Amino acid sequence: MAGKIRKMFPGGNTSNGFYSFFDYIIPDGVNRIFCLKGGPGVGKSSFMKKIAREFVKMGYDVELHYCSSDPKSLDGVVIKGLNAVLLDATAPHIVDPKLPGAVDEIINFGEFWDTEKLEKNKSEIQLCNENIGDCFQRAFKFLKSAEPIYLDIESKNSKCMDWSKVNKITDDFVSRIFDGVEFCEGAPKCRHLFGSAITPVGYLDYSDSLFEEVENIYYISGDIGVGKSEFLRSIYERALKKGLDVEVYHFPLILDKLQAVYISKLNVAITTSSLFKEKQFINLNDFIDEEKLDKYKDDIKIDKEIVDYLMNNAIANLKRAKFNHDIIEEYYVPTMDFDRVEKLKNEVIGRILKYKE
Repeated sequence: MAGKIRKMFPGGNTSNGFYSFFDYIIPDGVNRIFCLKGGPGVGKSSFMKKIAREFVKMGYDVELHYCSSDPKSLDGVVIKGLNAVLLDATAPHIVDPKLPGAVDEIINFGEFWDTEKLEKNKSEIQLCNENIGDCFQRAFKFLKSAEPIYLDIESKNSKCMDWSKVNKITDDFVSRIFDGVEFCEGAPKCRHLFGSAITPVGYLDYSDSLFEEVENIYYISGDIGVGKSEFLRSIYERALKKGLDVEVYHFPLILDKLQAVYISKLNVAITTSSLFKEKQFINLNDFIDEEKLDKYKDDIKIDKEIVDYLMNNAIANLKRAKFNHDIIEEYYVPTMDFDRVEKLKNEVIGRILKYKE
């Protein structure tokens, strides 16, 4: 039987620039970390995809950590059961070995390219790199500009909420989820990641793969500012107090906002992703005072239009950055000895299999 695949983003394009949760990729008791170094187009992502595919065929569950700036590419792979990790260790998420040789090591794809060929295109590559940097800075300025408008919507909706009822339903839900759950010994682990991302092709949500096998999924619906993030925070904080490990998924625009909580020991996920709108749900919009809201409706409508405008411009600039990145790849690809890369792939698979119990 083939293994299962979970997709997620370890980094995100946020209102405060690129934010990395890369440290949370690494599982406890990791056996081996391969840090892949090299330029764009050298085959790092394809290398990881091929290895992941082989282990899925062997029946191993795998995590695929996608790149928010190029969602067809991988930033990392975790092979569950063997506790082996492959990472794209280049900017903007530079990773260097912490226990060189003992646990982690560098695989340098620069060994497989023809330097003389690359030198001929040095000025073109440098120009594209400068363009990429400019595009990202512009994208992040649009995202930063969207933040206060988003928070204005939150503020207006929040003023119209019956918070006593929201707090009661939150408390009732938390009590129901943890009813009869004993305290676990040991320090609980809280893992932070993104289940969705703002990318060059738009907003992508991989929550369906995250919770595909989860028995109990609850969908928390409602507008901006009605308490969804606070609802989720109450759940994961109670889980930690109970000693349970938790996965927390963040909203890519504003990092402090939460989108989902997963408690594996209870086989429970609570999410705001509309991919799960057919599941059991709680609609926090039920607690909005429509009469109070009426005076803000025009302002909220304008705010939402502005947020959409700013987000679309941010995405357009991420797309321009990706276009320049693709040009650089075209310079690197012809210089690579992919036969040697393929041989290395088979060697790495064999080395990972040594950890089979």
